[in-house]
Amino acid sequence: MNPSEDTITRAYLWTALRSCSTAFERSIRSLEGVKVIHEIFADAALLGEDRSSSLRHGLRYHVKDPLPGFRFSEVKSTLEDSFPGYRGVFVKDMAIYMVATGKMDYVPDGYRHAFLIRNPIKCVTSQYRTWSKDNVDRLFEIIPSETGYREMLELYQYIRDVKGQTPMVIDADDDLLRDPATTMKKFCDFVGFEFKESMLHWKPGRPKEWSWDGAWYGTVASSAGFVRNPETQSSSEVEDISLYPSYVQEAIQDTQPYYEKLYSLRPTQ
Repeated sequence: MNPSEDTITRAYLWTALRSCSTAFERSIRSLEGVKVIHEIFADAALLGEDRSSSLRHGLRYHVKDPLPGFRFSEVKSTLEDSFPGYRGVFVKDMAIYMVATGKMDYVPDGYRHAFLIRNPIKCVTSQYRTWSKDNVDRLFEIIPSETGYREMLELYQYIRDVKGQTPMVIDADDDLLRDPATTMKKFCDFVGFEFKESMLHWKPGRPKEWSWDGAWYGTVASSAGFVRNPETQSSSEVEDISLYPSYVQEAIQDTQPYYEKLYSLRPTQ
């Protein structure tokens, strides 16, 4: 693909687990003429033919035959291809699946990039609660090393230093949930989409592309818009993490410096 000849607007949102990214994606799905692609590099890293053994939480999928057509090179080509009938493409993915696998050079060309972050006190504890609902075994092995925030910072720096683009950084609580209209408009202006008020409300339901375990989509699937949890009002409010197991506390403490660095990169206006 030659980006200079590309007439379609392409946007990429990178994030980590439990950062309100699926609600963000659900908002974009309300835009007519925009193709939405859900976690395609996650599929490559966990299920594809060159899936990685470096992701401990992904090893449980290795008992299945790999999915054909999901090599990293194939996914990159798909994302850089033409999308007849669409004026825009939006992709939501987890940064960890590019960085922990050593595949950052497969970041597709022609996209404007943004990062959606959330205070680890919120997102890590939410990971713990969600994995507990799903009865995931070896939980103590998963959370401390694979929260995804170190990888988000590394990918941000890669896109800035190698791709020559300064990504937009959005905080889930202090930006998105505090003022959804302003935040989504700023994002649309940044990537080149046309903001619509209809992006702030949607019909409850679960798109067929949300194929992972149901517990991950429960809140957004039953919602009709961006919802601020009254128990977690902003990223600056502190939850008592001593109520959680030690490995959850460790993960929060290890993740916090990467989150704070990314938080400092948010737009000042």
